[in-house]
Amino acid sequence: MHIKTLFQKDIYRPINGVVKADQLDASSVWQELDEFVVTRELDQHLRTFFSAYGEAMQRRHDPHISERIGVWVSGFFGSGKSHFLKVLSYLLRNDSHTHDGQTKQVGAVFESKIKDPMLLCDIKRAVASDADVILFNIDSIADTRAGRDSILSVFLNVVNE
Repeated sequence: MHIKTLFQKDIYRPINGVVKADQLDASSVWQELDEFVVTRELDQHLRTFFSAYGEAMQRRHDPHISERIGVWVSGFFGSGKSHFLKVLSYLLRNDSHTHDGQTKQVGAVFESKIKDPMLLCDIKRAVASDADVILFNIDSIADTRAGRDSILSVFLNVVNE
């Protein structure tokens, strides 16, 4: 018996070791979505995000809510922050993606990944809404000369683009 027979997918396939915000070619996007595994910890993070997102959607005209909408993701180097954010961006866009003649919307991809019907319902409600998603790598855009206001400057430049 060979170890490679224990895996569903070909272990010699190209695997992207680093998730990049601007890597949006069809095969990379499909692979990222197809191979994304919702662990118990990710399940909890998805619950937290979509619970807050759903509440914000229901009260989007309430200034007390709209003034406070934001997400902060933190973690150690290599912990999967970029991958998590990129998958969230795919979910909120809910675009269709095609690979090897198969086309799926992102929301449909997650139907087999999410076991809890309540969380799946929250995700479906979120992806059915209209959302503008801006995903970028702050390191590739940041101007270190801007000092304290460098993050604000990056966000302003990206939104203006």
